[in-house]
Amino acid sequence: MVTTIDETTRWQKSQYIINNLGMQSADVPDDIISFLKENVNYKNVYTQNLAGHLKEEYRYDGWPMHFEKWLMNIIDNSNNLSAHLSSSNIQLLTKDLPLVLETIWINKQKKHEFNPFHSHKGVFSFIIFLKIPYDLEEELKLFPNTSFKESSTSKLNFYTVNKLAGMECQTLDVDKSFENKMIMFPAKLPHSVNPFYTSDDYRVTVSGNISLSVNGSMYENKFNEIN
Repeated sequence: MVTTIDETTRWQKSQYIINNLGMQSADVPDDIISFLKENVNYKNVYTQNLAGHLKEEYRYDGWPMHFEKWLMNIIDNSNNLSAHLSSSNIQLLTKDLPLVLETIWINKQKKHEFNPFHSHKGVFSFIIFLKIPYDLEEELKLFPNTSFKESSTSKLNFYTVNKLAGMECQTLDVDKSFENKMIMFPAKLPHSVNPFYTSDDYRVTVSGNISLSVNGSMYENKFNEIN
């Protein structure tokens, strides 16, 4: 008997859930990853503006404009995200307004820290995974004796309401295959991040909000000159 080894990564397996929830995924270009890693301003403490139970969250001073253009191009070419823009039957504005990247921040999550149930402001939000320090297989061994099929530590959860008004939780098994990837989703889609236990290193992600533009971002972009 020949045993077939499933080499599909957890990132690849997550695409069904991502698409089913009306989200969009993407590989992040190397130059954007480098910018995000090299331009953190540790003076811009941002924890007071966020729901996360994390001690280290910092807002960026700005971003190169080609980063914002890359995000907008993803929205323009995503059937899921475009459908979200046109799905509302309630007219909120008398004319169309362009989308703008409002702000971005970095989350440095340590062992036992977590992000509780929350949503974001704006139209769309995104998560870029820079570093996943733990081995997910080791995380899954921690709490075997629960009613769940497997441990929920370290996972990213999105919440929806079904036709019977019951809440459903769709879970992404975030592991190292998520590094340098992005998911973008409607900003009001509730989500949470469970704590991890098996690494003393940081789990590093970058998040941001995209809003309708009246006067641009509320923050000065010190990187506007970079194209």
